[in-house]
Amino acid sequence: MRQNENAELLIYCSRCSLRANEYNWTLETASLYSVKGRETPTFIYVLLDSARGNKAQWENFKVVCPRCHEKIILRRLTIPSIELLEEYAAEVGLEYVNSFY
Repeated sequence: MRQNENAELLIYCSRCSLRANEYNWTLETASLYSVKGRETPTFIYVLLDSARGNKAQWENFKVVCPRCHEKIILRRLTIPSIELLEEYAAEVGLEYVNSFY
């Protein structure tokens, strides 16, 4: 589904101090929170929407670190710049960005 399977957007975990690719954050979060496989937006969607001004809507959204497997509230993570987010979104494509897991 991702246009460029090799695209990476490394997100820093405030719990374990390691970085992991956005795609892995999406899969780890979906594996815990999705019901019937269609409930959780991609992490890049949440990050983009938050960076574009809807931060209050997502600040309590929980994601799961693919390295330490801890649940983390979005507001505790450092969000990459909007330019970096948009560059990554262009690489993976809108179909991926707007999909649910």
